[in-house]
Amino acid sequence: MNRKTTISGFQFFCMIFLFEVGTSSLYGLASDAKQDAWISLILASFFGCILFYVYIKLFELFPDQTFTKVTQEILGEYAGKLVAIVYLIYFIYIAARDLRDFEELLVITIFNASSIILIGMLMMFIVMYGAHKGLETFARANEFIFLLIIMIVLIIVGFESVSKIYQINNLRPVLENGWKPVIKASFPLTTAFPFGEVIVFTMIMPHLNKTKKALKVGIPALIFSGMVLIFFAIKNIMILGVSVYERATFPLLTAISYINIANFVQRLDPLIVILMVIGGFVKIFLFFYCAVTSSAELFKVKKSSDVIYPISFLVVISSLWMAPNVLHHFKEGLEIVPYYLHIPFQMIIPTALLLIALIQKKAKVKNEMEGDQCEP
Repeated sequence: MNRKTTISGFQFFCMIFLFEVGTSSLYGLASDAKQDAWISLILASFFGCILFYVYIKLFELFPDQTFTKVTQEILGEYAGKLVAIVYLIYFIYIAARDLRDFEELLVITIFNASSIILIGMLMMFIVMYGAHKGLETFARANEFIFLLIIMIVLIIVGFESVSKIYQINNLRPVLENGWKPVIKASFPLTTAFPFGEVIVFTMIMPHLNKTKKALKVGIPALIFSGMVLIFFAIKNIMILGVSVYERATFPLLTAISYINIANFVQRLDPLIVILMVIGGFVKIFLFFYCAVTSSAELFKVKKSSDVIYPISFLVVISSLWMAPNVLHHFKEGLEIVPYYLHIPFQMIIPTALLLIALIQKKAKVKNEMEGDQCEP
């Protein structure tokens, strides 16, 4: 993975889409807003685009540098390295958290008698294999996976439409309780997950074959992902109603169980299983790749593949130790992680770094102009 790798704009688009939609579509995002969850998602996607614009501006200032190198460029060797190490820990933790989500997801839905340890190890073997093959191979695979996911979504929507299970009245009344619950549901929880997690692409953007594609492709990809998630929220609420949408662990899986065409087309759960496996792989891989890349840069490892095994071990062990059971895991993800991890790492630190970098750039230009004036 050390050689210079490049990815195209379309591959970048596919990666962002799969990263955002792959697992997020399974959950009842912004369910606290009840039937107005789709409005909260609109706001969250807008906030997410602002955050992504901050990441892109940092990348444009340092186009050949990964985020962990950018921190050292802006803050200096020691303070910058300290921040980079903290981000390395963050990448490992979120990779472990996503792995635990994947483990619990499969155990709850289809592999009730399986061990989460076994499921986690199997997934990590796939992620490690992908890491050994490199980012370019992963990016090419995303092109095929993107088309597969679009086909699955179209099949699901088509069967749901034929089954006539959409009830538009479930979306009414709009803004029954005003804007306050809608805004509260959109920020920070829904903004941080899934939109703020695109912080990982600060480690991917230096591999783009053209710098300008970060903005031209990245923002449209995030908007398109947001539109798909908004659509899923609307259709799930129309099918399930607010009360079930709020209580269901995986509303998309519950909604698809309502499909019944002539008592023949039923039990389409395998489509959701494919979606969850693919989505889990993409998210875990990207956080894992960022952890591997940043650790190799920080600790001067000549071949980044040398740190794949220790990082994968840390991810698997962390996924098992972070919570004693699924209830504690979900509670931690909703009440602790967004406020104490996502807000600082996704919002505060990158914004502060961009402001410092702009001030430094302005001061540098001013000093150069003064130096030119002083010359005889």
